[in-house]
Amino acid sequence: MIIESLEGGYDKNFTYLIACEKSRQAAVIDAAVGAEQIITTANDLDLKIKYLIITHTHHDHYAWAEALLKKLRRITLVTYSDALSGIGEDEHRMVGDGETMHIGSEEIQFLHTPGHYPDSICILADGAVFTGDTLFIGRTGRTTSPKSDTRELFHSVKDKLLTLPDETVIYPGHNYGEKPHNTLGNEKENNQFLQAESADEFEKIMQEYEESRVVGT
Repeated sequence: MIIESLEGGYDKNFTYLIACEKSRQAAVIDAAVGAEQIITTANDLDLKIKYLIITHTHHDHYAWAEALLKKLRRITLVTYSDALSGIGEDEHRMVGDGETMHIGSEEIQFLHTPGHYPDSICILADGAVFTGDTLFIGRTGRTTSPKSDTRELFHSVKDKLLTLPDETVIYPGHNYGEKPHNTLGNEKENNQFLQAESADEFEKIMQEYEESRVVGT
């Protein structure tokens, strides 16, 4: 599978292009950078964008969704919820936990991972997991916005992500860590948020992080 990352947006956001090497069929994960940049990158790689997947409906992750849908046409918007219904004139597919989809010959799977936001999803694809704001390198997502739930995030991470193979590569929604991506095994060893054994312990780690947080990390 082809994986191309683009950084920009409001706060070190990542947009990803993932594609089947044989068919060159592609999906965009989060429209956080400019539509023209996404289209130019796809053209340079000879990719045909068929899907736009939004990991959750915080605005920075779909800021360029409408522009991208208008410019490309005939692509499918993929989300967990119906929060973005009506922003494009093309098909809108809502996916459930565990549902699969093909990009060319490559199969991807969606995991519903609420906590940072109720409609958060992660995308499994060929040994990689695209985690949006559920999991970053070095920490998990935050739970300070309306509709966030710290205990729900704990269970999403523990039950859905920590059960994946250690060699799974994490591609987060923001470039907040010491490196842009990392294996789950390395994160288990070095990320204290993933070492919490209970929701209570996780809440304490999150509270301590918020009290000492440096903006932009």
